[in-house]
Order: sequence, then structure tokens, then C-alpha cells
Amino acid sequence: MHRSRTWIPVGGVALALALALAVVAGCGGASAPVRSPTERDRDSAAAVSALRGAKFAAAAEQATQVLARDPGNSRAAAVRAIATYQAAGSRLRDDLLSEGLSLLDRTTARTVGERFTQQLVAVDRDLAVAAADPAFSLELCLACWEHDWNHSGEIDDADRTLFEIEFDGDTGELPEGDPRRRPTFRFDTGDVEWARAMITFQRAAMEIVLAYRWSEVGKLFMSSGGESSGHRIVIHLEDAPRIQRARTLILDGLRHADRCRAAYLAETDDVREWVPNPRQHDHPIPLAVDAALYQTWAEVASDVRRLLESTEQVSLRQLAALGDRDSSAFVPDAYLDLGAMLREPADVTIDLDLVEKIDNVGHTPAAVLPIAEKLLRGVLGKGYAAAKKVSPLVGRLERMKRELSTGTDTLERKLRYLLWLN
Repeated sequence: MHRSRTWIPVGGVALALALALAVVAGCGGASAPVRSPTERDRDSAAAVSALRGAKFAAAAEQATQVLARDPGNSRAAAVRAIATYQAAGSRLRDDLLSEGLSLLDRTTARTVGERFTQQLVAVDRDLAVAAADPAFSLELCLACWEHDWNHSGEIDDADRTLFEIEFDGDTGELPEGDPRRRPTFRFDTGDVEWARAMITFQRAAMEIVLAYRWSEVGKLFMSSGGESSGHRIVIHLEDAPRIQRARTLILDGLRHADRCRAAYLAETDDVREWVPNPRQHDHPIPLAVDAALYQTWAEVASDVRRLLESTEQVSLRQLAALGDRDSSAFVPDAYLDLGAMLREPADVTIDLDLVEKIDNVGHTPAAVLPIAEKLLRGVLGKGYAAAKKVSPLVGRLERMKRELSTGTDTLERKLRYLLWLN
């Protein structure tokens, strides 16, 4: 059957398409109008209230209802991200305790790990909504949460003091009951990027864990003989693409950290800051910062990027000296190529015979070094490298260690706060 054709110029096609879209929009296909900030605050108020009351499941449910109507509600998205992360961490803790050594079974480990990883992906998706809103803010008192954090079956003193600020950063410990122990923070977009960096680095760590089969680690818990004979533990690489994804995630995390740092430095307010910039003074955590610390933060991020690109490597001797200066003489004059390890991952072999030889051969560098080299080659694989361009990262960490060790505060206490900068 013959059908006639109607020829429409290209411009006419575009016009017809535009008209069709307009008709669809007029028939209910258009998205809901954007809510004003005041309306969004009102919409998310119940979810925020539930979160402040440590009713995490209710907060997630109420935030989900808000986001179903208004996907751009940054406060509801942040509430759901926090509630989802709390639920994910709680479930992971239960899994680790209940499964125990059965986690060495690949199927069990993959089930637990992938579930946690997918929850982290959901958290980051919500954090991205909050980060896209330059006016985002959320006030929370973390130490006010009444919740059974240690899963003891009741809310005890350990739960109540978990998030308290114990030290004033000057004269010592804050007395019990001091309101400064339970501050209310005002979180903003810089803090959201801080959280995204943290979540992204955790995702990278999970990818690395899930890439390997850990069953042979069980040999460490077995008596000698039988399956454990051979005195070698081989952690077999099962999924190399996960290692490459981990590298990408680390780079993504560094980008979030860069945006976080830039956002902090651009802030002009000074209200109960989670992490202050050098011009801010209202920060409940005794984390006094200056321009030098922010500069070091930026330099460390650049150092890690160059490590991932293999343009610089870490001196194994310098790394050993960071923990114990005397031990560096027993470490080969070689380098860790982190980028190569992630680009070309391999099985990790721990030769227990070599470990035993190091203990028995005598405490002289000449006797230990050739054995240590064989041991490190098995552990590091492609990451064991000859002389390369040395990364300044270890030197920066050494300098930070010296600086933190001075003053009235202890190194451990200061690191507790400084490590909040991812």
C-alpha cells in the first residue's frame, strides 16, 4: 500500500520537537517547581529533628520522603547520608563480630564487603546533593546523641562520652559536665567535601580488601604442620580491576580534599567550625591552625598524587626511620612505588621462613639486609623499586611529628584531632 511522505525542513523538525516537549510538560511531565530555602528548611525539619535525637532510622525514612518530592533538598540529603552511614557502620561492626574468622572465606567476605561498599556509594550520592548547595548548613551536637554505640545493650558512660571533647587544647582536660564537652557544630559545604573525601578513601580501602582472597591468613591461627606447612602465606589477587578502581577512588578523594580545603579557606564566617581556617577562632575542637598547616595539607595531597603517578617513590629506609630511626639500617636502600603496585597488582607473599631467619641471623645490617630484601619483594611485588626520585612525603610527616611533639599537649592527643584532616 502506497503511503505519501511529508517532508519537513530541519528547522521544522526542531520546532515540532519543541512543541511536543511543551505539550508533554503541560500534561504533567514537568518537574515540580524548585522549593525556596525556607520551604526546604521546613520540609526537612522533621528529619533533622529525628537525627538530632539519634533516631537514625526515622531520620533516614523522613529524609527519603522529602527527597522523593524534592531531590535537591540539601539538608534532607545530608541527614540521610549521616543516617545511612551510621546504619552501615553498625551493620559492618555486627558482621565483623559475628562472622569472625569466617570472613577469611571469600564468599562471606565479599557479601559483607560489597554490602558496606554499596552503602558508602549511597552515602556519597546524598553528600553530592548537599555539596551542590553553596548555602547548605546543618547544626548538630554529635556528643548529645543518646545511642548504644558499643552494642552493649544499654546506653552507658562509654556511649555518652564517645563524641565528647575531652581536652581544651590549653590547660588540660575539661571537667565532666562542662558544656564545652558537648558543642553544637555548624556544618557547611566545606565539611560536606571533607565527608566525601573520607567516604571515598574508605571505598578505596574496601576495593583493595575485596580484590584479594584472604583464606591463607588463617594459617597464622593454625598449629604447625598439615595445611600450614610450607611457612608461606600467599594472599591471592582475585580481582585486579578492583585495585585500579581503588587508585581512581584515591584520586577522587584527593579532589574532594582539595575542594574541602579551598572551601575552608574561602569562608568568611566564624561560627562553631568543624575545621577552622587560620582566620577563624570559634571552633569547639582545640585544633588551632595556621597558614603553614594548610600549606602542608596541600603539599601532602600533591605528594600522594605523584606517588600514584609513579613520578616519585617513598624511600623504605626513610619510612622505617619514621617509626624507629635505628631500624632504618636494617631496611634495604630501595623504594616503594605505590603507583606501580596499584597499576600492576599481584599476589602478596609473606615468607614466614624469612621472618624467622631475620630473628635468628643476628642483629647486624649485613646479615639482615639480603633477607629483608627477599621478604619485601614478596610483599610489595611491583611496588619494590630501585633508586628513584624520592618523595618528600616522609620528610613532611617527620617534620609534623617533631612539631606535634613540642608543647604541653601530647603527640597522641594532637594527632587525634589533626588526623580529622583526611
